[in-house]
Amino acid sequence: MTKWTPSTRGDVEALLQDAVSDLHEAHAVRFRAMVVPMYAIPVATDPQDSVFVVAEHAGKVLYYSDIEDGWELEVLNAHGGIDYRGSSQFELSHLMWQLFGDPT
Repeated sequence: MTKWTPSTRGDVEALLQDAVSDLHEAHAVRFRAMVVPMYAIPVATDPQDSVFVVAEHAGKVLYYSDIEDGWELEVLNAHGGIDYRGSSQFELSHLMWQLFGDPT
């Protein structure tokens, strides 16, 4: 069994680049408008844990969960973090469909 280690900023940047390249062009255009300079936020359920936010949309942040190996969309809490990591294991394209619908 491989020991889990948290993703680095570089890991998330590479995953994001791959995920964006797989998006339908219409979704990629809308996603690029949401992108923010990457920043780390804390996870309230584990004070030692953090995730890297890569985009913001409608009061939510989009981040990669290295524990669940997927992209998540969450509302920030009053402390500027998230209460817990989502467990949806979404591909970035899944979130774009949820936010923007059919790209065609």
